[in-house]
Order: sequence, then C-alpha cells, then structure tokens
Amino acid sequence: MQGRRHGHKTGMAEDGVPEILSEQRLGHEVPGMRGLYAHASDRMRADLGTALQARWEASLRARAAISPRSPVKLLDALLARATDAEAQRATIHTLTGPVYTGDAASQIPPKLEAGPIRDVGLGLLGSL
Repeated sequence: MQGRRHGHKTGMAEDGVPEILSEQRLGHEVPGMRGLYAHASDRMRADLGTALQARWEASLRARAAISPRSPVKLLDALLARATDAEAQRATIHTLTGPVYTGDAASQIPPKLEAGPIRDVGLGLLGSL
C-alpha cells in the first residue's frame, strides 16, 4: 500500500496541490507554524477534485487504449463511456474545429484544449 500513497503524493505535487491539503489528505499533521497558520480552503479542495478527475479520465483513456473491453462489468461500463466520450469529442472537434483559449489576436499560436470527458456527461463514476 505504501507505493500507492507515495504515488498519490507525487501526483498531487505534480498537480500543484498546496502542501497543507496534500498532508491533510494523507492523514499527516503539519508541524510547527505551517500547521498552525495554513488551512485548506474550499477552492484548494475543488482544484484537487478537478486534478484527480483529470487523472481518473486519463487513466481510463490509457486503459481503453490497451483494450476497450473488460470482463469486469463496472470497468467495462466505464471504458465504454470513456471511449464513447472520446468519439463524441472527436466528432464535435471535426464539426466545429478546435476550441481556442486566450487572445485570438496574439502572435502566439492559441493553445488547443480537448476538454475533460465529464464535459459530455461522465462524472467520476458516471451514473452506473
């Protein structure tokens, strides 16, 4: 189990989760003044939820790339929804073009965003 906790801690660090929230999530007490004055806010928790959701969706896409089916019913349903969402997003992208963010008048090419799966109705576990 220790490897999963370390991996989770590393993922939170990669996603820029504030140390106080990361430590609280892992069940640690933050010593000294940092623990006394730093508090996890609702915004921090919401940002963490968004980051974890993105990691979950990426893991489903990676698993679906290996094989889009599973003999485990729950996983099979999740993979079907993930691949359906990917196909739907690709169709929308083909019909409407890329989604631009930022200033269109800039000389820097716009950043293209694919958007998370939940944009087409899939939450963390969907409505299974």
